[in-house]
Amino acid sequence: YRLAFVLPTGQSQFLASLEDAVGEAGRGLRAARNDLQTIRVPVDDPVGVRRAFERLISQGVDGVAIMANATPMVRDMITRLKVQGVAVAALVTDQPNTERDHFVGSDNVAAGRTAGAVMGRFLARRAGALLVVVNSTQARVMVERRVWFDEVIARDCPALRALPSLEGHDDFEETYRIVSQALKDRDDIVGVYSGGAGLRGVTRAIEESAGRDLAVIGHELTAHSRQALEDG
Repeated sequence: YRLAFVLPTGQSQFLASLEDAVGEAGRGLRAARNDLQTIRVPVDDPVGVRRAFERLISQGVDGVAIMANATPMVRDMITRLKVQGVAVAALVTDQPNTERDHFVGSDNVAAGRTAGAVMGRFLARRAGALLVVVNSTQARVMVERRVWFDEVIARDCPALRALPSLEGHDDFEETYRIVSQALKDRDDIVGVYSGGAGLRGVTRAIEESAGRDLAVIGHELTAHSRQALEDG
């Protein structure tokens, strides 16, 4: 079988660890005469995404796992793959309005609710604003986490107010810049919710804002997030 993983480009340690895991799985599959390749595509480049799909279709792959925003173009490309009999799995972020065969990932509704509940517990005796940082407001995984984070905060934490999402575009420096600026502009921020990648930029900005007592919630356990937890 010829199998392919389509992953977004980006600097996140989560994506790096995911690609490493795919490579490890591929090495184990070779003995069973399976070939596995990884393609990195910038999710905000529709031309690049289309070219990646065209390449897979021309190669005659048997199965594709895709991590991408749920856009009409991605939906159409999945349809073309299914017409050719290719098995398709949505990875990390679901493609519910497509003919994909499986979804492999976490329950992002539950993840957003959990983040909201934990934030509320850490800030139970405080009032103020919550900074929310996402990769992109077009990514379904980010939308689901954000919506249900907001639902819990609005219902259970009347003294807290979630601010409009800031987009880091999976870029460490961009995330650092926007979080730093937000912390400089507002002295009422008491918590930061990092809904996706970019936690290294978030923690760097917080480290430089000496004296700020902030509750910080993030997803994915990476080498950096583990160290940040251990460092307080």
